[in-house]
Amino acid sequence: MTSQIYNQKKFVPTPPEKGSFPLDHEGLCKKQFLLYASCLRKNAQDTSQCRQDARNYLACRMDNNLMEKTEWSKLGFHDQSTEIPHKQAEEQKH
Repeated sequence: MTSQIYNQKKFVPTPPEKGSFPLDHEGLCKKQFLLYASCLRKNAQDTSQCRQDARNYLACRMDNNLMEKTEWSKLGFHDQSTEIPHKQAEEQKH
């Protein structure tokens, strides 16, 4: 039995390709996350129905430095690359 332990290769962790994805300890984007999660539940996990909520959540994370700012097209939002999310535009007005 001990011979199996010594023959195992050492595990070497590798960092994620796009860097770290810090947790939102302060709850800065909790509202956007809950709206996205709620949308997924209502639509039987159909992510195409929740694209705007997903974009709002990612925009919040980028605005609060919880992830690096990335072009929308690289995040799968090719059709909305320059458009500001509707909810985010309303928040900027106030």
